[in-house]
Amino acid sequence: MEKIDPRIEFVIYRFLHGKLSTSEREMLESWLREGKHRELLEKICNKENMLEKSFYFDRLNRGREKTWLRLERATGLRRRVVLRRWTIAASLIVPLLIGALYLNERQITSKVPGRQLERIVPGISTAQLYLPDGNVVDLGKDSVCNLLLLKGGRFVNERGTLTYKGDSSGVKVAQYSEVRIPRGGEYKVVLPDGTIVWLNAESSLRFPTLFTGKERKVYAKGELYFDVKHDETKPFIVEVEKDYAVRVLGTEFNLRAYSGSPIATTLVEGRVQVKGMDNIVLLSSGQQALEVPGTHDIEVFDVDVAPYVAWHEGKFHFVHAPLKDIMEELARWYDVEVVFENPAVRDECFTIEMQRFDDFNKVLRLIERTDIVTISVDGHIVTVK
Repeated sequence: MEKIDPRIEFVIYRFLHGKLSTSEREMLESWLREGKHRELLEKICNKENMLEKSFYFDRLNRGREKTWLRLERATGLRRRVVLRRWTIAASLIVPLLIGALYLNERQITSKVPGRQLERIVPGISTAQLYLPDGNVVDLGKDSVCNLLLLKGGRFVNERGTLTYKGDSSGVKVAQYSEVRIPRGGEYKVVLPDGTIVWLNAESSLRFPTLFTGKERKVYAKGELYFDVKHDETKPFIVEVEKDYAVRVLGTEFNLRAYSGSPIATTLVEGRVQVKGMDNIVLLSSGQQALEVPGTHDIEVFDVDVAPYVAWHEGKFHFVHAPLKDIMEELARWYDVEVVFENPAVRDECFTIEMQRFDDFNKVLRLIERTDIVTISVDGHIVTVK
């Protein structure tokens, strides 16, 4: 079994994701000049031996970043994962391809000896619509309905999307409706102006059936992704709290505003203005406005937006995230309760990428394979030790 240079492993990962730079391609081509290396790469690229997704973890250990890489070597005859740990510079984050070569789904879902895990299913398209007249309507991906409003206009619900339709030209007073998403849910809403909003679990959006005046204002809680319809004459404003609002003309951004956590606005494209209690900041594409914990200040950071918008693309993407934050997010989507019996592991940091509709138990086992934590499941109670 040949030992592969960590630099080559990283280049192979980049190759699999179509992100090779010119220098990395030259490095890979040089390595492939040896026939046995080309044979190995062919096995790595064999779709029958790859998961459709990649998982990767890394751990912070006393100020040093360590990346864990699972990569089965050479033959592919042994259907198991070889776990190897190696240290890299803090500036280089090499993903862990969990079974990217030879780990199949049957292995991931196999039972851990001596412990039975119950099946926990991912979230679904579900929501409740609170109408202006006080009525509440349950919404779902498979439900189709056409709701007429007393003062004009109608809601159409189909395939997990709620759309407001109708001519509001004769409506003088805006009617407010609200969409609320429970734990284990998500939904898509199309507003009267054509703005599209995706709502994550435990989120809500209050909006009018008619945007009157000189602005389009909505009220949000939780996590939402906005694709705002451009209108130079009427700015779009998302109000989170009395002293926090996002102002845009037309753009795409992610807003995360869960109770008890700092509010974060991540801009995908365009420009937005974020107003806090003590200051106002302007964001350009690829920037994030983040509340400073314990204060009312807002700071601006240049970020890779991918981890922050992954949920709206059907993925989870955590980068150097404490285990407590990861489990909180997973608990919200899979509708489970997480208990930490060992407080010391709450701040262990991981990097994970996975599909939002993956089996929850797969994720737990992958985390356990790092030998940092032990996880047990009793009904919908997840205990981390």
